[in-house]
Amino acid sequence: MTPDERYRLFESWKAFLQFDEGDAARLRAMAPLVEQHGPSITDRFYARLAAEPDTARFLEGRLEQLKNTHAAYLRALVAGDYGRDYLESRWRVGMAHVRIGLAPAWVEATMSAIRAMMTEAMVASGFEGERLVAGVCSLLKICDLDLMVINLSYAEDRLERFSHVTGMRRTLIENLIKTRRAAAYLGKREKG
Repeated sequence: MTPDERYRLFESWKAFLQFDEGDAARLRAMAPLVEQHGPSITDRFYARLAAEPDTARFLEGRLEQLKNTHAAYLRALVAGDYGRDYLESRWRVGMAHVRIGLAPAWVEATMSAIRAMMTEAMVASGFEGERLVAGVCSLLKICDLDLMVINLSYAEDRLERFSHVTGMRRTLIENLIKTRRAAAYLGKREKG
């Protein structure tokens, strides 16, 4: 997938989620919240990862560097600019996770932790009522967009690997995935 194709897909996801300038403004308004609560969120985030054997091994000898990267990630989350540069930064996040071999389910679990910790920080910062609901909705949208991009990086990597190993062109693989015959064939193989 080319960067332009990725960008068109990202823009279609934004449109579907109805992520708009109002969401961007609400997220920008959370920048002081990230400055105040971000270090605590990052510390709690990495404490949880360190306590889990499946993820702790990725932290060894890199914890401070990873915390700095996470702090920058949180700041970008509320920077208010969600165009091509933002997409490519999230793509690089996804590819970094692919490179180290982190299972995709852990990416989803960690995004859930980020959503929860950011929501707690909003409440601690005095967000309430309509402001809290609107802020959480905007936060959920941007976190979901991030997760969609990161998941796309995993899917693209898998297609590339499969193409390389089998010698099949990507377009053939993608067409096989899309066809009902392939789905029916895979269903029969699982049953018998």
